[in-house]
Amino acid sequence: MIRVLIVDDEPLARKELRRILESATDFQIIGECTNAIEAVGAINRDKPDVVFLDIQMPRISGIEMLSMLDHDTMPRIVFLTAYDEYAVQAFEQLAFDYLLKPINQARFDKTLQRLRRERAPQDVSVLAGANQLRQIPCFGQHHVLLLKMEEVEYVASKIAGVSVISVNGEEFPTALALHILQERTPLLRCHRQYLVNVERIKKIHFVENGLAEINTYGGHTIPISRRFLAPIKERLGIV
Repeated sequence: MIRVLIVDDEPLARKELRRILESATDFQIIGECTNAIEAVGAINRDKPDVVFLDIQMPRISGIEMLSMLDHDTMPRIVFLTAYDEYAVQAFEQLAFDYLLKPINQARFDKTLQRLRRERAPQDVSVLAGANQLRQIPCFGQHHVLLLKMEEVEYVASKIAGVSVISVNGEEFPTALALHILQERTPLLRCHRQYLVNVERIKKIHFVENGLAEINTYGGHTIPISRRFLAPIKERLGIV
């Protein structure tokens, strides 16, 4: 059984896709999401085999959502799009699965046949926007906050998970792994448990045994481990 997640902000589009998918008895719909934030949580939690992903979603597009996922473990993606000549050309050149809205049954059947044959995920890193985070989704009580990079002081990995500390000193949990944030944001790795916004570094204080600390404009002290000290000095032009 091929497990499917549908991600689309349009209720009618989700309903139509569910209707035609239900005729394929070897595909199981395990959930629907209306936005990228819901989808990231559902993908990490439920591990679908295939995601039917709408590109044109508000706030965070489908392509931007891919930057929030681990590309090594993500499911196979079938992109959903209204007619866009350039997007279609890009998908065809990169051999990605896509469906145009409204969905054509013959084209849909062809996509299902391909999904039955090919289970390996695509290399979505080649898509522009899929490898660079512009904002970090953080979770508060009854809401999701999208922090822009200039609003981030540093990020810390703790026992309870990864937390983003804002320039105002507020702390927010995020579902994104530290290595994803390191790879896809300008945040600088200074310690195995910390990333720091370079623009928020006020001072570097050198201590004993080749160690150092970062003092931020927000008044925080962040450790620098030996292995990251040389790259940080080079990045900051310190000789």
